[in-house]
Amino acid sequence: MNTLDEHVICHGITERCTSTTDLEFCVEEIRTKGYSVIPGSLDAETIALVSEFSDKAYEKQCDILGGEQNLNKINDANIARAPSADFDVFIDVAMDPKVHAVARALLGGYFILYSQNAIINVPATNHYQFSWHRDLNYQHWTSSRCLALSALLCVDPFDSVTGGTYVLPATHKIEQFPSDRYVLENQLCIHANVGDWILFDSMLFHRTGKNSSNVKRRAVNHIIVQPFMAQQYDFTGMLGDKLKTEEERVFFGRGRLPAPSAIEWRSSRINKI
Repeated sequence: MNTLDEHVICHGITERCTSTTDLEFCVEEIRTKGYSVIPGSLDAETIALVSEFSDKAYEKQCDILGGEQNLNKINDANIARAPSADFDVFIDVAMDPKVHAVARALLGGYFILYSQNAIINVPATNHYQFSWHRDLNYQHWTSSRCLALSALLCVDPFDSVTGGTYVLPATHKIEQFPSDRYVLENQLCIHANVGDWILFDSMLFHRTGKNSSNVKRRAVNHIIVQPFMAQQYDFTGMLGDKLKTEEERVFFGRGRLPAPSAIEWRSSRINKI
């Protein structure tokens, strides 16, 4: 290998990114191509619990809603929504410090959890997430700064057999969805190990790959947003006293529901002084 292959040589460049840490490199990748993969902070025992409780949370929710057939009717099968309301381990998952460090670098010092869903990719079944989409659905615009970060915990191996996440790199920077030819020639399957996090700008076009193995492939997705966005679920209302620390209460939204009236909105601000 010659010198040109071993070193980055520049000419006519007066500005450039500097990534001296793994965190900085992860942030640079997300800003540039839209996604990055990092090792998580959860041990094997916790991952095993997440795997078990993803299935149990889904079974519990199916029972409450009158059976899986009702979820099939609304095209929402094989997803355990807000599993932290059912099992505390998902609170620990959502608070992974590595993910929060990336969110802080991209979103600023104050961010909240928009949604958390355990996704169960069952072999030989269809899933609405096989379709290309953005995690901020129906939006066709771009932003100079990241407004939302998707954080997907790989509970099982992610690859082209089990159904890895497919992405269209850098499409968080374009408004329209690309042509069929562009998609077919540029889609990439992200491979990741158990316990890894696939992090991406929520405006990146992506999809779930089909599972052609003989085992389930599970993941837990989080969408972390700037605090001006309304949450999908009232986490504070669901979790209540389960949130033990101030950091947890802030991240899960501290019950960010609209004030009942202008008087109560003002009163809550006065009472904080």
